[in-house]
Amino acid sequence: MSQKFIKAEDLFNFCINILKSVGVSEEDAKIVADSLVMANLRGVDSHGVARLPAYVERVLRGLINPQGPIEIVKEHGATALIDAHNNFGPVAAMHAVNLAAEKAKRFGVSCVGVRNANHFGMAAYYALQLTKQKLIGIVLSNGPPAIAPWGGKKPMLGTNPICIGFPMSEGKDAIILDMATSTVARGKIRLAALKGEKIPEGWAFDENGNPTTDPVAALRGTLAPIGGPKGYGLALALDVLCGLVTGSSYLQNVKALDDFSGPSGTGFFIEAIDIEAFIPYQEYEGKIAEYVKIVKSCPRREGVNEIFLPGEIEKREMERRIKSGVPLDEEVIENLRKLAERFNVKTPF
Repeated sequence: MSQKFIKAEDLFNFCINILKSVGVSEEDAKIVADSLVMANLRGVDSHGVARLPAYVERVLRGLINPQGPIEIVKEHGATALIDAHNNFGPVAAMHAVNLAAEKAKRFGVSCVGVRNANHFGMAAYYALQLTKQKLIGIVLSNGPPAIAPWGGKKPMLGTNPICIGFPMSEGKDAIILDMATSTVARGKIRLAALKGEKIPEGWAFDENGNPTTDPVAALRGTLAPIGGPKGYGLALALDVLCGLVTGSSYLQNVKALDDFSGPSGTGFFIEAIDIEAFIPYQEYEGKIAEYVKIVKSCPRREGVNEIFLPGEIEKREMERRIKSGVPLDEEVIENLRKLAERFNVKTPF
């Protein structure tokens, strides 16, 4: 499949113009565009600009409300609950990030829940906003059903991501753990089906709950959780916390981006920890530098050239793509071109 390389800045401006065309304010359009392009820069293309057509379609169908007020409906000391009123996930999440950072600096720790939001893209985007402020960031979300309860055969739980970020080097760098609770993303299974290839064992189950290497059967079935029952337990815990506790949707009631039967109803939690509440930041910074040095000096298995920190591969990919541009498949470019024609927006490709 052929690719074109597009400058990140051009993609960013294109996304802003498209979003403004469907009634998104410039301020909010910048947040959504930045979150999408950042995903592409870090190599998480499944959460990048390829999502823009679905976001726009949901706005046009009234399933995302770009004018929805981001309302603090409950606040108590270090905690708060935000109702997104069906606004964009990234917009609601950034409000939560800013509030969580403010509270963490005041109380030492904070937790902000968000209900009635939409898909917020790459979780690492929000953790990075916190680590830049020398805070530890914890970002959790639920999502549409893809995983069955362990031993079941019907998808009920999302691939609910968990992300934890630790700042380094005056907040200019970070350790970023960003993982889904499924073994693999559904997009990889769709790609295998498109190519007529088998998928590895352990990726998915068919409609009857049996392990399968057939991608078509897998798409009709469920994704395998990481670590078997452990991943299922994590997915369930995150769904309870992000959906049930916040008063948002949970289990099968969370809608996928391509499910136009109703609003998404996604819920999430943004947590922040001020390191200074535990040890002086300067002391922490020296210790985390030494910690990283020890981890990366671990004797390597045969064929392994380097030990990577969580998020380090994505950081290097970002550095490469800032220089060379963001690679976009022709299919993605074609979908973005259709958007551009629809709203008379100039394209960078």
